Amino acid sequence: MALHIVVLLSMISVFELALGEPPVEEELISTRNVPLLGGWNAMSPESPEIQAAAKKAVEQFNTESKAKKFFKLLDVSSAETQVTNLINYKIHATIGKTKCRKTENADLETCDMAKKRLQCHFHVQYNPRNEELTVVATSCKR
Repeated sequence: MALHIVVLLSMISVFELALGEPPVEEELISTRNVPLLGGWNAMSPESPEIQAAAKKAVEQFNTESKAKKFFKLLDVSSAETQVTNLINYKIHATIGKTKCRKTENADLETCDMAKKRLQCHFHVQYNPRNEELTVVATSCKR
């Protein structure tokens, strides 16, 4: 009799194992593009940070240029950012000459545009400790 019980229990165990649990649906693991720490990453040219950095670069361009008329930011075509102890921005932008003279105290937003356009590359740094933008390098050509 004991043998029958052992056989019966063994068969029930095998039957339960055969039914088992349904296979587990596993979530596929896929790679994603994670920014490299300290590396350059593309950023939207329309972002407020990029626009502020570009405007600061154009202000400094106007201060340092020997042109008699102001230039105005027309378009930011691309931008990259790098986070270190500072935030670095590389900005590719188009600026245009206005008809407003530097000797006038004019509002750039209301100045009429002249025909001259320049393609510029600006390198701007933002220091989050004192919230200051500094233009490191400027390169412009027709």
